[in-house]
Amino acid sequence: MCLAQIWLPGYYLTGDGPCHLYNAQIVHDIWNGQNIRFYKSYFDILYQPDPNWYATAIFALLLFIVKGVFVEKIVLTIYMAMYLAGFQRLLKKINPNVGLWPLVIFFFLFPHTLAKGFYNFSFSIAFYFWMVWAWIGFLEKNTIWKAVRFFLFTILVYFSHLMSFEFGVFTCFSILVSWAYCIKANNTSVQPIFYFLKQFGFLALLLLPFLLLMVSFSDKQGGMQLQLQHHFYRMEELLRFKYAVSSSSLEVPFAISASVIIVIMLGISICKFCNNWKPGPFYGLIICFLGLLFVYIFFPESFLGRLILITMRVQPYLFVIMASIVAMITKPGKLLNIAAIIIFMCFIGMGISRINVGLRSSRAIDDILSARSYIKPNSVVLPLNFSLNGKDADGKIIGDNNWLFCHVTDYLGLEKPLIILDNYEANMGYFPVRWKEDKNPYWHLATFDGIEAVPPSADIAAYKNKSGVDIDYIIFWCWESKWLEDPHFNTLYHQLNKNYHLVFSSSTNRTMLYQRN
Repeated sequence: MCLAQIWLPGYYLTGDGPCHLYNAQIVHDIWNGQNIRFYKSYFDILYQPDPNWYATAIFALLLFIVKGVFVEKIVLTIYMAMYLAGFQRLLKKINPNVGLWPLVIFFFLFPHTLAKGFYNFSFSIAFYFWMVWAWIGFLEKNTIWKAVRFFLFTILVYFSHLMSFEFGVFTCFSILVSWAYCIKANNTSVQPIFYFLKQFGFLALLLLPFLLLMVSFSDKQGGMQLQLQHHFYRMEELLRFKYAVSSSSLEVPFAISASVIIVIMLGISICKFCNNWKPGPFYGLIICFLGLLFVYIFFPESFLGRLILITMRVQPYLFVIMASIVAMITKPGKLLNIAAIIIFMCFIGMGISRINVGLRSSRAIDDILSARSYIKPNSVVLPLNFSLNGKDADGKIIGDNNWLFCHVTDYLGLEKPLIILDNYEANMGYFPVRWKEDKNPYWHLATFDGIEAVPPSADIAAYKNKSGVDIDYIIFWCWESKWLEDPHFNTLYHQLNKNYHLVFSSSTNRTMLYQRN
C-alpha cells in the first residue's frame, strides 16, 4: 500500500514538491556545467551549512542517475524505508515484545506535512528515529563507533530540519535522565549523578558543532522572536489528529478513529504507570511528551521571523511519542493487538483514498504539461493558478484538504531550462537556490496578495522596469471568468490582453498558455 501510493500514480504530487525538484534540477545543471549563464542571471547558488538543504542535495545528486519525477519517487521510497525501519528499531529498543503494535507505524508515514511538500521536515522525522535509536545504543555501550553512528544520523537530522534536530536533542536528553535514574534504582555501584554528567558531557560534545550552527542560523534569521501564549484550541485538533489527513476529507473519519484509539491506549498506559510505578530507562519519553505538548500548546505559529506552522509540525511527533509510550508500558495482549489492527486498517482506508487522489492529480498534471512543447527553452514563465486544490476534467475538486497544485507548473522546468517565477523556495533565504535581489518576482512583480494568491495579483510592466526581465509566457490553470470581478486581477488581465496572445489551450480548457507579442 505504501509503494502503491508513491508509484501507482504517474506523479506523486505534493504542494511544494515540484518546486523542490525544479530547484534541484537547477543545482544539478550547474554542477553538470549546463545552462550556468542562464540560471546565474536569475539565481545565486549559496553553499553554507544551513538546515533545509537535504532534499535539494539528494535530488540533485540522483538526477545524475535518473531524470524527472522518477527522482522524486525514488527519494520518497527511501524516505518510506528509513521511516518504517527507524521507527521499528526504536520500538524494539524500547520494548522487544510489543505484539502487533508496530503496525501503527504505517499510519504515521504519509502525514499532512508530506502532502504539503515539506520534504525536508518529513525526511527529518525518519532520521529522528535513527538519531534517538543511535543515542540509546551509545548509552548501552560507549564506543567510538556508536558515537560516530549517532553523529552521522544527527548530521542528517540537522541538515533536514532545525525543529526535528531540537526535538531529537530534547528526546535524547530526556532518555538520558531516566537512564541515569534507573542506575540509582537498580542499586548499582555507579553514582547516578556522575554517570549523568559523564554521558551528558558526551552528548554535549557530539552536539556542539550543530548547536553552534543553530545559533548562527538563528541569528541570521533575526533571532527567535518568540512570544508564548496559550492556544488551547489546538487540543481539539490534536484529539482528531487533524494533520494525519494528507489530501482529501474522505480521510477524516480514519484519522479520528485512529486518534481515539491511540489516546485511549495512552490513557490505559498512563494508568498502569501511575498504579505500578517502577522506573524504567525509557520513561524519559514521558518527559519528552510533556515538553512537546508544551511547545504545541504555547508556541506561536510564527517565530524566527517567519511562519513556522508549529501545530502542523509538532502534531505528528506527539502521536509518535504517544505510540512509543504505549509500547514502553503496555504489555502485549489482545487489547493491544486489536488496537494495532484497527489503526492499520485505518491506514489502508486512507491509502485507498490517497491513491484515488494521486491518479486524478496525475491526469490533471498531464493536462498542464501538455503545454510544455509550446514553451521555448531559456524562457521566463509566469504561472497563474486559480485552483490550488486542483480540478479534474469535470470541474470537481481533487484535493479538498490540501493545496496540492500550488506549484505544479514547476514540473515544466525539468525537461528544459526555464525560469519559473513562482519559485517560492528561492525567496525563503534558507535554501541553496536564491533569487538575485533585482530579479526577485516576490519583491518586484507581486502586488497586493501576490502571485500565489487566488486570484493572483502582479504588475508585469513594473517587473520589466525594475528587473529588465521580459516574461515570455504566462500559463493559466483553471481560470474562470468570475475572477474578472476582482479589481487587482482585472488590472493584470488587462496587461495580459494588451501584450500577450493565446498559443495553446488544453483539451479540457484547464490549461491556457499565453506568449508575449
